[in-house]
Amino acid sequence: MEVRTAARLVLLDANRRVLLFRHVDGKGREFWATPGGGLEPGETAEQAARREAAEELGAATVELAALWTGHSNFTFAGRNVSQTETFFLITQHSEVLGPEVNEFHRREGIAEVRWWSVEEIEDSQELVFPEDLANRLKEHFAK
Repeated sequence: MEVRTAARLVLLDANRRVLLFRHVDGKGREFWATPGGGLEPGETAEQAARREAAEELGAATVELAALWTGHSNFTFAGRNVSQTETFFLITQHSEVLGPEVNEFHRREGIAEVRWWSVEEIEDSQELVFPEDLANRLKEHFAK
């Protein structure tokens, strides 16, 4: 099993919808997840979050607030992964999702980008990671 640490990004719009990416592996399996990815050697979770914001969102600058740290086990692209994830709320950002991220998304298997409400996540039959995302967002909104 591959053990890794990741930084994940929670980006909300004015309607409290969260941005999720639909990932597809080489075998046609798919799931939705927040933007983000694994830490590179020597990188802190916050540094990784900023790098991922630039790579996956095209946001050159972001302001971050730590939300929670969780753990998940999953299989993707034939690899079993045990992942500790730190989630960051993006509180301010430069422009996101410009055309420069399209090639990065293609290489990373990101097939679709969509804004989801908590209710849509709860009602969906599609796989959404983390599995407790809707509850975590409700807790955040209640603060």
